[in-house]
Amino acid sequence: MHAAPAVPPVDTDTDTDTDAYVGGRAAPAGTAQRTQQTDAVPDGPADQSAQLREEAGDRDGAEALAQEAADLGDTDALRQLAVTRELAGDRDGAEALIQQAADLGDTDALHQLAVTRELAGDRDGAEALARKTIVYGDAIALCRLAVMRDSAGDRASAETLARRAADHGDTDALRQLAMMREEAGDRDGAEALSQQAADHGDADALSQLALMRESAGNRANAETLARQAADHGDTDVLRQLAEMRESAGDRANATSLAREVADYGGASVEYEHTAWASMLRTRWPHGMDPDGTPTAPWQPIMGIPYGPTPSAASSP
Repeated sequence: MHAAPAVPPVDTDTDTDTDAYVGGRAAPAGTAQRTQQTDAVPDGPADQSAQLREEAGDRDGAEALAQEAADLGDTDALRQLAVTRELAGDRDGAEALIQQAADLGDTDALHQLAVTRELAGDRDGAEALARKTIVYGDAIALCRLAVMRDSAGDRASAETLARRAADHGDTDALRQLAMMREEAGDRDGAEALSQQAADHGDADALSQLALMRESAGNRANAETLARQAADHGDTDVLRQLAEMRESAGDRANATSLAREVADYGGASVEYEHTAWASMLRTRWPHGMDPDGTPTAPWQPIMGIPYGPTPSAASSP
């Protein structure tokens, strides 16, 4: 069951640090991702030595030092050299170094180079690099490009890239684009993208839209979206709507929604949300029967003795 987090702000500034590139998801720990072409990977001893060789014109020596460091688990030098060569116009040399880093498990370098190409206007080159990351089980670069293109006004290309990322297991771009459509007033577009994400197993976008519509006063549509999310396995948004209605004094609708949560099997009072547990106990202090009617208070069955029967007591 999802916790239906608050809708994150949409960050369309692609010229800044993008550690949380989309949908509030942070980049893998221990890595640095930058979108500006002039950003440098943090320097360490191997980076500095390799960079000095590079600046002195000893490209082979620079690569050898970077490879030695990479063999010991540090790919920073490879990434730093790749940035240097990309800025110097040696695109093939940059890609070769990036590929070495990716082969050693560092796909962030591919992300960085893809975004650099996108910012430089080389959309085809950016996509080609983003597709390479899929080989390593990583569709983050496609998601980043999708959001960048949507921010630039190319909605069709953005959606194509987002769907491609979702086909490879990453629905963050679809969810982020859905929120951007909603904030721009394109309600139909937001719902379509949210449904696509749900069809790929991610009902969070539907849940977030439901809460946004509820807050905007569109209660009927909020319920529709919440039920769609529940059909995809996320009943928590129905619980949240019930609590919101309860807080607004609409006990009838709150009760109706709570019953729906119960129908989906999510009406346990042993729950982390105190307000929800309190609401259930107030309405159905003894629980509910399978047919949905409130369970009556427990009553002992009269006429059944609790001690030994007279015949048993008199037996020798």
